[in-house]
Amino acid sequence: MPSTSPGIPSSSPSTDFIQILPGAPTCSLQALTTFTFRHERYVVYISGCQLNICTSPTKLVQALAFDDELIATAAESQTGKIAVVGKSDRYILEPVAEGWTRVWWKKSLRLGREDAGDEAQCLSWSGEGDLLVGGCRQLSLFSTLPSSRTNSPAVSPADVDDLEERSALWSKPVASPVQHAAFCPSANLIATSGRYDRLVKIWRRLSFEEALFDYTYLPHPGAVTHVEWRPLYEHSNERRGSGISGRHEENPEVLYTIANDALLRIWKTCGMHDPDIVVLHTSIDLVSAIPQSPSLATNGSLTNQKPPRYAFTIPAEHFDTAVTAAVASSTGSKTSHAREHLKEVSSKSLDIVVTLDGHGRMSAWGIQSIGHKRRPQTPGSTQPFHITHVEDLPLKITTGSNARFRAWFVDSTLHILAHSFDGHVTWWQGDVEAFFSPSAPGPERLAIGADWCGHTQNIIGMRAASDGTSIVSWTAGGQLISWKRASDDTLEQISRIETGERVFDALIWRQRGQRVVTTVHAQTTATWSAEGRKLSSEPLSSGSGESQHMLLSTAGQLSVIGGLSGPVADPTMLSANEARTSNAKDQSTRNGAFDSIEKKLTCHAASPARGHVFVTAGRDGVLSRHVLPSAGAVRDLVEGEDSKTAISTGVTKPSCLEANQDFAALLSSDGNELTVVDLKDGYVEHAQIFSERVRCVRWHRTSGGQSLLAVSLKTKVEVLGQARYEHRQEHKPWITIYQASIDGTGTEVSAIAWLYWANLAIAAGNGIMIHGSAIATQGLEEEVSGRLDLRSGAPIRIALRELASLLNQPLPVWHPETLSQFVGHGHPVNAISVIRRLHEKLKYWSEGDDLHAQLDIAHDQLLVSDRDAELSTEVIQELAEQLEEKSLPAISSAEQGRLKLVVQALAFICEHLQGLDLYALRYLFSWKLQLLQLAEVEEMRAPNGTQLNGVHHSPQQPPVPQMHWREIAFATHSTTQQPLVDILISQYDNKLTWPIASALGLTAWLSDPDALASTFESLAQSSYRQTSPPDPINATLFFLALHKKQTLLGLWRIATGHKEQRATVNFLKRDFALQECKVAAKKNAYALMGKRRFEYAAAFFLLADDAASAVSLLAGQCGDALLAIAVARLYSGDGSVVLRKLVEERLMLSAEKDGNRWLMSWCHSILGEKREAAGALVRPLKGVRKWWQDDPAALVFYRQLRKIPSEHEYQAVLRGARVLRRMGLWVLAVDLVSKWTFVSTDAHLPLVQTPVGAEANGIHDEPTSILDGFAGPEEPLALPVDTESPAPPPVLDEKAARQAKAAELLAKLKAKKETASTSPDMASEKKAQPTQFKEPDPSSLLDSFGF
Repeated sequence: MPSTSPGIPSSSPSTDFIQILPGAPTCSLQALTTFTFRHERYVVYISGCQLNICTSPTKLVQALAFDDELIATAAESQTGKIAVVGKSDRYILEPVAEGWTRVWWKKSLRLGREDAGDEAQCLSWSGEGDLLVGGCRQLSLFSTLPSSRTNSPAVSPADVDDLEERSALWSKPVASPVQHAAFCPSANLIATSGRYDRLVKIWRRLSFEEALFDYTYLPHPGAVTHVEWRPLYEHSNERRGSGISGRHEENPEVLYTIANDALLRIWKTCGMHDPDIVVLHTSIDLVSAIPQSPSLATNGSLTNQKPPRYAFTIPAEHFDTAVTAAVASSTGSKTSHAREHLKEVSSKSLDIVVTLDGHGRMSAWGIQSIGHKRRPQTPGSTQPFHITHVEDLPLKITTGSNARFRAWFVDSTLHILAHSFDGHVTWWQGDVEAFFSPSAPGPERLAIGADWCGHTQNIIGMRAASDGTSIVSWTAGGQLISWKRASDDTLEQISRIETGERVFDALIWRQRGQRVVTTVHAQTTATWSAEGRKLSSEPLSSGSGESQHMLLSTAGQLSVIGGLSGPVADPTMLSANEARTSNAKDQSTRNGAFDSIEKKLTCHAASPARGHVFVTAGRDGVLSRHVLPSAGAVRDLVEGEDSKTAISTGVTKPSCLEANQDFAALLSSDGNELTVVDLKDGYVEHAQIFSERVRCVRWHRTSGGQSLLAVSLKTKVEVLGQARYEHRQEHKPWITIYQASIDGTGTEVSAIAWLYWANLAIAAGNGIMIHGSAIATQGLEEEVSGRLDLRSGAPIRIALRELASLLNQPLPVWHPETLSQFVGHGHPVNAISVIRRLHEKLKYWSEGDDLHAQLDIAHDQLLVSDRDAELSTEVIQELAEQLEEKSLPAISSAEQGRLKLVVQALAFICEHLQGLDLYALRYLFSWKLQLLQLAEVEEMRAPNGTQLNGVHHSPQQPPVPQMHWREIAFATHSTTQQPLVDILISQYDNKLTWPIASALGLTAWLSDPDALASTFESLAQSSYRQTSPPDPINATLFFLALHKKQTLLGLWRIATGHKEQRATVNFLKRDFALQECKVAAKKNAYALMGKRRFEYAAAFFLLADDAASAVSLLAGQCGDALLAIAVARLYSGDGSVVLRKLVEERLMLSAEKDGNRWLMSWCHSILGEKREAAGALVRPLKGVRKWWQDDPAALVFYRQLRKIPSEHEYQAVLRGARVLRRMGLWVLAVDLVSKWTFVSTDAHLPLVQTPVGAEANGIHDEPTSILDGFAGPEEPLALPVDTESPAPPPVLDEKAARQAKAAELLAKLKAKKETASTSPDMASEKKAQPTQFKEPDPSSLLDSFGF
């Protein structure tokens, strides 16, 4: 039974393929037909059990699958119905139209059989919805109209499709199987002929109500090979007459017959009162029409067999219309002899007969049109009129093969379909003027538009050669076809191989200089030549073909690797612990790191000189790389030297694995989730969930080194492209470039393969479709168009390899990401210099001109410090106008809008260069940029000060950016924290609330205890006044964290009217140093927790002096880690056990789980562990790793914090350079690796202090020293200021203070042992020591790290 029709039209746009190969046509006389429906030409042909419907050489409308092999099909133009018959089933398909853009067909009727042994052979439609079916035993007529003339339509109750089964109106037995059966256009005559009959039987209806016929026979000297009625002109307005009227005496109908004597006989019908039904009008000798044909010499003169000839006819009306269109479309006054020749032929009203010999020779003749209505005085002629003769025509037929032709005109273009019985349907196109020209050369007359060939069964596998220039496909029945790439990127069939058994895998490779194909079967492997000749066959050394073997070739040698079957039928799967080669004896596999029991997925990734590289995935999703050596007697998988560490992916029980030399793609156990992993650094770069199961994935590497991933779904293939990294941006590193959809065709994707030049082959049903590498900008996905800003320009086609290169090209210096990273890497002055240079360039630049990617700044000068770092208001305004008027190259419109915000942020920090160090400037820039972005979003949501509903509202408080732990870590080590706080608070009208302080992370990065307490007291006051009347409950936690219970009590005393005033005042009057009061406070805390008043409950825990419970409650139930940090620091102190417990048990665990290096470094810093704080920035992360976890800016931060170099420093630098390169920041990548200096591991070298201001705001008087980071956070990094300007107060490092106290205690103990007493002056002097920098003694270096 046929496949179900789409029913619901496809919502996805149709895909334009550069080639379709719907399958090889069936070798039957009615395997192909054409018709016009709704002003659209459709081509229908059958291929095995599949019916293909096409509208152009590269457009497949629908492919319907049936259970039985199909034999014949016929279509009716008026209603668009298609009849298709197989050996047992007969169906009528009706069109379903949606508007004028989509038409598909669905089955509507099943035609019954009176005789179960009657197999249909041919079909013919009448003009009134009747279908004539010629079988091997009967000739039957069926009605397909909604209300049939029969009174007893049989309905099959067992029909699962619930189709109406029609019985025949009448059936007539036949003496021999019917080979040809055709209605005449008026439907009153039927011409039939058997397979070897010399007679054509003419059936003339005597009644349209009953099966009454009159008969006559048309004799032929040999077997009849072709019977065809001359069609009516579809655009004729004349009413079709009935069979008993006298109308057809004036316009007789014409029958063409061809017998094996190579004569085309033309018969015409007679009137009702004539003694004959049909008489012979004239004949054409098809052999004599083409003299000196090579076929004459081939057959020789000693045999009576005629050489093969092929012919098709063109009605006069069609020819005249095409000539008229050609004359109307001609331009110029120059006379064309070919056009004048056409006019002469057209004036004679000739039916055209085109005959071919199959060897490139063609002859066209004209016959006076019998069916054309002429004036009575116009003389008629039965002699053929010669039109043209040509040699070297590209249309050729394989020797010994039969062929059928269909021809029609579209305007002045001639379309010819040649159905060759060797398994090809070729679509030829040519201009009518050139085709019938008396002098045009053969190659200029016709051009091939398509060569439809391929399989007659569903394709189950497909594999391309390593160079992508050839491909092999196979079916479940063992039919295998080898293809090669043509010059126009299409596929040409090389050979068809009938293996006779199931194929599990196949490979095209070269053996001794010739291309061969090797196949894997159930128990053997076979090698075939390119022509399909079997060269050798060898048994499998281990397992069976069902165990999924893999074929590989290197340097002319073949490897057959076998393994266990995977959960998904994919030829690239095998078990790593059972790898073998075809020539290996029964040997024990050296498992190495492999588990002999656990099944693993293994995929071939690359083939370097040393052998084949494989990627293996275990059931836990851990990836590892292994090598199959290309030399040696025993060739088994061994662990690769370049992949000592396993890569965690987080995918449990992966169902499919596909890899290349750079990336691996895994599918989840259900096949719905795709994960892309970078094999070099181990990053999980992309994860995508699909709405359906993924069929298979395939990698392709472009000539530029970029990777493309094709993901096959049920009815479409998504092509994902590798893109740039963008930290904390909405863009993903892997984006869908385009989708190749076959939705609505009725087929499903069964296999995909990449071809040369990034062309994609998609197998569906019997056919293969080729998607070209040139992508129209309209067909790109929105994200790609947005990144490259391609939709704004004129529609163009861009090569896929160029598109992949554009997505990964280095960023220009004016890109907003480049400028932002300049600031993040400690080069704000250089970012400002780039802005000034851009302003100068844009003055004389216009769109279309070249703009150097580095603005003509030498690479070695791009990051050189410039002391003239300022942006005037005039420059900012002019640059804003330039960016409004001009579109910069290499960035999209969205990125140019972000560039405007970056310029504003740089102008803002330019005002504070003299007062802030680099750490504070990084924080301030990120805060300002996010603030501008949030303000822009708010402005878009509520323009002109109105809300979305149009209600006017007063301006609200500016939005607060949520600062990342990266900025918090920077600010923690800043020596200009107080000026930074003043700048931030001034932006909020000096009104600091907890949501603002929490978003800014103030309580985490403020180092001065007094400043932290002052800030927290401001928060307490603002929380108290946030309601009217003020509510002391809101400020309870803040005041108790500051140990200001009396202040809180005073607030409660004046809170008259508050329902909890009396009880709270009485409770706060207690002495909470007593144990019973503490217990009462805890009881209240637990009661408040039951009411889910967690913050208030934490305050009562503080009353009970249980800071640990309060902090745990805030970090747990409240989910406010920053508030917990603030309470722990203020209530218990920075060195307290409460803070350490919070950091170690919550924050560090969270940082390790998320891979947050910045949070981990901050945790160690707040605990005073400087070495660990630096090491956390470069130490390899465990578990699933993401690319954004290795922020290259962390290396700059690490260089400032390091005292003893980490063992992971070298790999971290290389990893950071690769991340910068993927981000498109090649300038920073080169700067990182070229200027990085590795510190000696000798920890006892004396530390050297960097002079104040030697590195400030990116200004370096000398090259960066390896000891720059040894100065510690106590050293200010601001630019030198005027002597008159007040210097910022030094901020004491709490860790340094604690170390100083510990050193003081040790010194006192030593002094007590040596002397009896210590002067108080010396003790006070030691106390003041941490406020200034002092060269540490080499012997005390370990003490500074807490040992």
